Amino acid sequence: MTPAEREEALARREENAAILSAKLERDRVALESEIATAAAASKAASAINRALQSDAAKKVKELEEESVQWEAKLARLKSEAGKLAPPAAEPAPAESPSEKAAVAAEKAKLASERAALESARSAFEREAADARARIKTEAQSLAELRAKLGTIRSELEAGVKTREAEVKRREAAVEAERAKLQAGADSLMRAEAQQSEQRAKLEAHMASLAAKEVMFEERSRQLQERLKNFAKA
Repeated sequence: MTPAEREEALARREENAAILSAKLERDRVALESEIATAAAASKAASAINRALQSDAAKKVKELEEESVQWEAKLARLKSEAGKLAPPAAEPAPAESPSEKAAVAAEKAKLASERAALESARSAFEREAADARARIKTEAQSLAELRAKLGTIRSELEAGVKTREAEVKRREAAVEAERAKLQAGADSLMRAEAQQSEQRAKLEAHMASLAAKEVMFEERSRQLQERLKNFAKA
């Protein structure tokens, strides 16, 4: 591989590392956004839960107060009915028509009050049953909401852990790639240094050879001159 090809490969690796780093940064930003959204959803769910609990407690208190009022009214009506009931006594003489009319009116009034009491009791029982049904429904809805929130929280936590593990794995891969690129760059620099050293040695050797060649030519010329002089002699 030529130095130009090595530099091109190193540039491609650095570009890939930069792209991977940018992707990891985008994933980290998305993960932080998801965590913030999950925290906001959890806070909103907690606020809804507190509101539902407060509303349920208020309704229970109102129903208890209303029950106390109805029970007091029922006790009062029972007391009044006891007062209006005629005591058991010995046979009395025959009543006059006016007395009979008054007794009949009193009995009708007592019957009306008893009917009103029964109607009020029935209404109270119906309202109490409706309130118990509403409280039970709200409690069930609250339990379902808590279960859903728990599931959502578990899913979010699992997703966050998975994304964190993925981010760590990618960061480790980027770090390994960076270390590999650095090692390649160091190896390339060492190879270039060795080539420069070898080039310098080769140039020195070639210079030495050239000097030897010049010296050999000088000796050859001197030898030829000596041979010419010897031939002349």
